[in-house]
Amino acid sequence: MKRFIGIDPGANGSIAMIPEEGEIELCPLDKDLLRMRCNLWCMDECFCILEHVTSSPQMGVTSAFSFGENFGFIQGMLEAFYMPYELVKPQKWKKAMSCLLGRDATPKQKKERDLEVAKRLFPQVSFRRTPRCKTDWYDAADAILLAEYGRRLYK
Repeated sequence: MKRFIGIDPGANGSIAMIPEEGEIELCPLDKDLLRMRCNLWCMDECFCILEHVTSSPQMGVTSAFSFGENFGFIQGMLEAFYMPYELVKPQKWKKAMSCLLGRDATPKQKKERDLEVAKRLFPQVSFRRTPRCKTDWYDAADAILLAEYGRRLYK
């Protein structure tokens, strides 16, 4: 079975998997969970889109180092399990998925736009971290849009 995986490596990152058939999976980005999922998914034909992010000038030295360390861990897991992947800049996948807003948009408006597009494309998916959550999970929307971007390019 073919699987398309999207990984948003942000601070509260997430992983999304869109299979050819069956249920879409959304889960928080956790090192142990990523290791287990890679071990499970590497048996099938899969392709991963990893958001190519960089540190920003607003980040402190410690947080930038930690962010880079996590990003490297994700790449290491994909390499270790021989999972083909592509690094994609946010501007590229957001443009392809109709998520771009102007420069004047706030970060919250940008996240809300991503969530709106994800809900329109995947109305059957709950974008809540747990059934008890009252707020939507923006990082899951980014991850599922990354996976869909990969599916559209490589199906």
